[in-house]
Amino acid sequence: MINEQDKQALKGSLANYLQAIAEKGKGGKYNCPICGSGTGKHHTSAFSIAPDGQSWKCFSCNHGGDVFELAALVNKLDPKGDFNKVANIVADAVGYNLQDAPTDAQKCTATATKPIPVMNSVAAYPAKIQSTPQGKSESDTQNKADFSQLVKEAAGNVSQTDYFINRGLSAATIEKHKLGYITPELAKKYGLQANSVLIPYSTGKEGVYNYYITRSTEGKEYRKPKKEVAGAEPVYNLPALYEPTDTPLFVTEGQIDALSIMEYEHADAVAIGGVDINKLLQVLDNIKGFKRPLIIATDADERGKETCKKLLWELNARAIKAAAFKHQDGYKDINDELNADRDALERNIYSHILQLNKNTLPACYKMQDFLQRIQEGRNAKTYRTGLKALDKALNGGLREGLYCIGAMSGFGKTTLVLQIADTIAAAGDDVLYISLEMSADELTAKSISRRTYQQCLANAASHENILAVARTTLDVLRCDIATPAQKKTFTEVATAYTEHEAKHLYIVEGMQGVNTDKVRQLVEQHRQRHGRPPVVFIDYLQLLTIADTTQNTDKQKMDAAIKALKDISRDFKIPVVTISSMNRASYDGGLNMASFKESGNIEYTADALLALEFPLPSDCKGKSDVATKNRERKFKEIYTMQRNGEPVKVDIKILKCRTAAPSNTATVDSCNMFNCFMDCRDEVKQVPKLKL
Repeated sequence: MINEQDKQALKGSLANYLQAIAEKGKGGKYNCPICGSGTGKHHTSAFSIAPDGQSWKCFSCNHGGDVFELAALVNKLDPKGDFNKVANIVADAVGYNLQDAPTDAQKCTATATKPIPVMNSVAAYPAKIQSTPQGKSESDTQNKADFSQLVKEAAGNVSQTDYFINRGLSAATIEKHKLGYITPELAKKYGLQANSVLIPYSTGKEGVYNYYITRSTEGKEYRKPKKEVAGAEPVYNLPALYEPTDTPLFVTEGQIDALSIMEYEHADAVAIGGVDINKLLQVLDNIKGFKRPLIIATDADERGKETCKKLLWELNARAIKAAAFKHQDGYKDINDELNADRDALERNIYSHILQLNKNTLPACYKMQDFLQRIQEGRNAKTYRTGLKALDKALNGGLREGLYCIGAMSGFGKTTLVLQIADTIAAAGDDVLYISLEMSADELTAKSISRRTYQQCLANAASHENILAVARTTLDVLRCDIATPAQKKTFTEVATAYTEHEAKHLYIVEGMQGVNTDKVRQLVEQHRQRHGRPPVVFIDYLQLLTIADTTQNTDKQKMDAAIKALKDISRDFKIPVVTISSMNRASYDGGLNMASFKESGNIEYTADALLALEFPLPSDCKGKSDVATKNRERKFKEIYTMQRNGEPVKVDIKILKCRTAAPSNTATVDSCNMFNCFMDCRDEVKQVPKLKL
């Protein structure tokens, strides 16, 4: 029997009922769900809703009335004789839970009905649940009724119905969540609806239940206890929201859908009992430091999609990580998917969990994604550096991971990293170069300078001709391009640079207050815009970490930055290459991992550590006076060669590499004047001078 309060509440739900069963036609009017007006050739609907929103009229089929008369006509029922069925159809469509109301026969036996006990305290609630949201009284937020005895007796009768089994729930789930059945005897005892199932709401304390809903085994009607007895309906499986974990949690409309998700190990869910999201938001607002990511698994119909959209917006405003659940095609809700294909739903559930937190599932659930990645070659992508010796030392080139390149000042760290970035971009892969020190113009000038030098080498020019034609960074910046040979070379290399490297190179310069969160945001924006993430270069690490004010010391800042950059490389499956300054260590024993500034976390977290240094003969190594003098003499020779534009030998030492043998060294030539690293050219051919 439907009570008057429920009847009046449902009477005002005409718009929601239409949204659930009908589509809008031309002009924004609903197509008539009875005669189909609005679905014809001109798509003009004759269906109209009164200004008060509580009655309707179709001027095509001449039917009209309130929401109950509409539901009766659609379902071919008698609006008076079948009123209870009609009201339950409306309630189910709009997500309204009907309250349990005793029948006339049950009212007559009220003296024999066992009263519902009420808790004397809220001790059964988890400690955090006992707090009251601001502006709400305790009675508004806490249900003090104790239905534990009812739940125990109903659970003991559950074998008398196959309702839950037919809904796809296992015996283990039925037992765990104390699902029950209301026999005629139990209905008479507690004043409930006979031949209905019971879904209890746990307080989080074993064996204690403070709410329930019942549902007829013959229809879709939901009922719930009176508000004056049990209070407002809480979120189903409310204690899950208070779990101190970052494991993703699903949010469904119906309790059966939440139970369907909890069929699977490592999957947890709550239900909001319809499409009203406010009760969930009130709970979340009362939980300090809520950490669980939420997966919104509302129904796949228009009403569910709109609810999902609203809830995602609210959660985003609260900085709560959330994502929408993607239903399998053709299914309305989670329980439909469970009954159609349990294995497919399992894969879908775990896929969503992995997207939000990869660390909450054992490795067996990650194998599908792993096999897919290796089949697609996502783990095998290798980026050539353009230096054969370095590619060989790195076992092919750069892969997914964090690379740190360090050297003393003046060794050409930026020159080498920019050259590798240009090489990758020229091969057609996107590159994001974040420059925290040099401007984009300076970097572009370095690239153009290198190309003028490389073109001279390709033309087998003599050293004298190279000095006359190739341009330095400063020459390019101040447009010191005077002779015909210089102009011709500059024009050719600038055109080639524009057509190759520049098409895939994205330089971000002079960012203020940059931190790793901003780096991640830039990578994600690039992926969304271009369909693939870029290879990331950061010049340089120490400037990036100083911008992070969440830590106190430089080492703490770097530790946090290194970990965050490593996460970016792993999450997007890309190389992240950073430049790092070094400690002012002597060259007596050569550079090592401890040479990196504040090297603790770099040493353990980075996938590869590379250091640049000059190869020194044995008589230049050590702390003796003789070795020191020999070293100074050798450095003087090297610096003279650099000032004269001559290539010098540089060792790129692989101090650590997870994908290659450690302690490898790539020896290359470096022309500091023209910003160029190259494979060793021990025999440079001398050719006639170019005519300038």
